Amino acid sequence: MGQPDLPLAEWIVLALMAERPTHGFAIASLTAEGAEIGEFWYISRPMVYRSITRLVERELITPVGAEEGNRGPQRMIYAATRSAKASVSRWLSEPVVQLFDVRAELTCKLLLLQRRDTSPTRLVERQRVVIGEIEESLRAKEHTGDYLTRAIYAWRLEHVRAASRFLDAVDVDAESKRSSVTSG
Repeated sequence: MGQPDLPLAEWIVLALMAERPTHGFAIASLTAEGAEIGEFWYISRPMVYRSITRLVERELITPVGAEEGNRGPQRMIYAATRSAKASVSRWLSEPVVQLFDVRAELTCKLLLLQRRDTSPTRLVERQRVVIGEIEESLRAKEHTGDYLTRAIYAWRLEHVRAASRFLDAVDVDAESKRSSVTSG
């Protein structure tokens, strides 16, 4: 089975279910506005439940039981399949290929890696290569065309530089965490 083609919300729901079997309400609590994931990429409760339905239809998660709710109906517990867990691990290690995906998809991947207590170093290194290729392509075009075209390339190059600074900050923080763990 190849890598599933999923929208970001479904990848996030699948990645959270790959951590351990859980129910939609728990996922929605993590992706709510201001919550751990929702602080950076909000997924509404209805979207979480639609994602679960789609993931079940694609046989990436399966129901494994039910849990009594404190108030209200039982909550269905779902678990990621073995192949889905492998797909999530691959997805989390793949850099984003479009600059506009750095803000949402890459940030979410880093958050999910942190939840797994997995170093982001490999992903950051791979992402640097992609960002470097984007920068090289833009630099080749930055002095071509009319004033507006040049301004657009200058704008995009600033986004590349910002993405590089972001990766620098992630790398420094990850290295700092590793140093404190090994020296402690």
